[in-house]
Amino acid sequence: MSSEAIAVYRLKNAIAHRKYRPRSEGAIKRTIRLVKGLKEARQKVKDLPCCTAENRRQLYSDVFRDAWAPVFNAMDNAADTLWGFLSSLGYDLLEILVFIVNIFIKIWYFLGSVFLFIWDKLWDLRLWFDLHKRAAFQIFAGVVSAIAMALVLISSMSAYQYSYYGRVLGTAKSTQEVYDVIELLGDKLSENAGANVDLDVERDIRFEKIYGFGLKIDSHDDILNTLTYMKDIRVEAYALIIDGKQVAVLDKEETAEEIMESVKASFLTPMDGYEYTESHVMNDVFIQPTNAVLSDIWNPQVVEKYIKTGSTVDVEESKYSPLITVSATTTHTYQLEIDYDKDYVNNEDMYMGDVRLVYEGQYGILENTAEVVFENGKEVSRVEKTSNVIKNPVNAVYFVGTRAIPERSGTGTWIFPIKSEYYISSYFGPRYTGIAGASTNHEGVDLACAYGTKIYAADGGVVTFAGWKRAEGYHVIINHGGLYETAYEHCSVLLVSIGDEVMQGQNIALVGRSGVASGPHLHFGVRYNGVAIDPLTLYKD
Repeated sequence: MSSEAIAVYRLKNAIAHRKYRPRSEGAIKRTIRLVKGLKEARQKVKDLPCCTAENRRQLYSDVFRDAWAPVFNAMDNAADTLWGFLSSLGYDLLEILVFIVNIFIKIWYFLGSVFLFIWDKLWDLRLWFDLHKRAAFQIFAGVVSAIAMALVLISSMSAYQYSYYGRVLGTAKSTQEVYDVIELLGDKLSENAGANVDLDVERDIRFEKIYGFGLKIDSHDDILNTLTYMKDIRVEAYALIIDGKQVAVLDKEETAEEIMESVKASFLTPMDGYEYTESHVMNDVFIQPTNAVLSDIWNPQVVEKYIKTGSTVDVEESKYSPLITVSATTTHTYQLEIDYDKDYVNNEDMYMGDVRLVYEGQYGILENTAEVVFENGKEVSRVEKTSNVIKNPVNAVYFVGTRAIPERSGTGTWIFPIKSEYYISSYFGPRYTGIAGASTNHEGVDLACAYGTKIYAADGGVVTFAGWKRAEGYHVIINHGGLYETAYEHCSVLLVSIGDEVMQGQNIALVGRSGVASGPHLHFGVRYNGVAIDPLTLYKD
């Protein structure tokens, strides 16, 4: 054997007994080793004097397997597993096919046996009919009659119980009656329910056939009334949403819009002098379809009250919390009074300190226009726009006295006209006595005391009257100067005469009940510049 043959043999033997050991190497190192192995294998092929193509392929394949042993091993395992699976699946399918064929054969054999059995029986029955035609006809008629009677009895004993989402509503003779009521009277259902009824027989109604004697069968009207007055019947509804919160559920979109318009109008009440120029709801209001049952539908009046007041019951106006805010801009035209001044004119015919109105003043008129903003009927802002005087004021005119007041007579001080026991029976001012002829506007004070009690001059002065008058009876009037004079009425005896000069404390008369009087008393009156004043004010500190 030549040396070349020996080398080839050794190479084949080495390749055959080469052990493939998996190495813990990464992809990069294995790729580098693959490149080096291919170079070495190529060099070996060149060095061998004779190397077949098969040997070269085997050598290169060994290099690949050595470098990428995990990949080739996985591929071999996957191929073996796939082949095993396909082989097992093929055998299983073959067994299933054989099983199905056997079943069909057995079924065909069984059906054939049954057919032959039935055919034999029919043939025997035909022969029996040929021999017993009359009896067969009687039996057939009897069976048909029995079946008809059974069907009539079953029909009278059977009915359909209809229910709405599990709730039993009633019993109908047939399902078609319920269909007819809902389909033919759908508008009436909506009218009677007060809402747009969304009722689908196929979706909402369930039927169950029942049997029994004396079943109560609903008529068309019974079915209609039952469906109409269900509180949980589905209806087409619309949700009223304010600021993202559902406020109420209503039957129609138009109803919700009408409620909002009514609430808005309630905050836009007409006012004298105000003219609305703009109004809007400041909240986000939406109306959208929603799923609801009949009991969810709100009464429109309740919804309107709820939006206006924040409550569904009556509450005090001060506790209102409306769910919406209606802003309204108005033009307000109004008038104001312009105050007048007072002009004073000196008058020598009047005493100093006296003032008398000669010409009443007249207020002027100022017309203003303002832009006013209301929120829910309450004013929140006001901006004045224009202001015009349509009438000027007229000043009032007063006379002022410049004439010197005469000097007082006597001491200039006052003493009380009664020194004995007394009590005031009537004060100065309005009164009611019940006595005919008595004054209702009392211009003095009544001092009740014993008949004949002495009356003293309150201060010195000149007697200007001493005599009788119907209502005052016997009385005395004294002028004290300084525009003051005093009167002493209802006396029993007068002790002075007209023109007498009297001193303070002088006894001028005695108490009596002359004139209009209910008993003995002294009417003591004081006048200043001809005007009656309360005598008691003279004795205050």
